[in-house]
Formats: sequence, structure tokens, C-alpha cells
Amino acid sequence: MNSIKSKILLVLTLTALLTLGLAGCNKDDTDNLNTLKTLYKTYKNGSIDQCKYNGQTVFCAEQNVYDASSTIYDNNGKQIGTCNYAWGQLDEICGKLEDCETVYRVKDNIWGQPAVDKYGLGK
Repeated sequence: MNSIKSKILLVLTLTALLTLGLAGCNKDDTDNLNTLKTLYKTYKNGSIDQCKYNGQTVFCAEQNVYDASSTIYDNNGKQIGTCNYAWGQLDEICGKLEDCETVYRVKDNIWGQPAVDKYGLGK
């Protein structure tokens, strides 16, 4: 009987720990989602990448037009840099973004890349 109680207690404990761990991960995703929804309003005809800069989440967004610059935003949606490769005007941050992942890209884009909507922004 003690063995069954121990196993039940173990399963309940593991379930609680897993739930707490997942809840902790979702807070950042929720914060990012609010910023992404705001950026989507401007870049729904473009693309948004989620990157790391000095260990912080940032977003790199650009319109679906030739020679458009990319704009870098912090996790709160505040502009922190501009990367205009067509005209050679690059802020220092442009070369320091790491682990970038496209989280949104419009269908039928100029880059010839598939549409992406990781967080369902266009729904």
C-alpha cells in the first residue's frame, strides 16, 4: 500500500513541477506576443524576426518592398536600431543580432520565401 501511495505522490509532484516550469516559460512568450501583435500592425505586409541581442529578445522587422530598411525593436516595441543595407546606413546593432528566427512572413513575398506565422498574428 505504501508503494502505491509513494508512486501517486511522485506522479503528482512531477506533474506540479512540470506545470510550474511551463507556466514560467509562457510569461516571456506572452510579453513577446503583445509586442509582436503591435509590430504586426505595421509589418503585416512584411516580415518579423525574433533575435537575441546581449541576451535580450529583440525583433527585426521589414516591409515587403525592395530596398526597404530593417528596423530593430526591443522587447517592449521601442525602436533601437535601423539597418539600411541598400544605402549602407547601418547602426552598430545590425551586426550583433544572434539566434534570429523568422516568426512572421507575408505570403507571396519579394524574398521568395514561404509564409510564416508562428504565433498566429494574421488570424
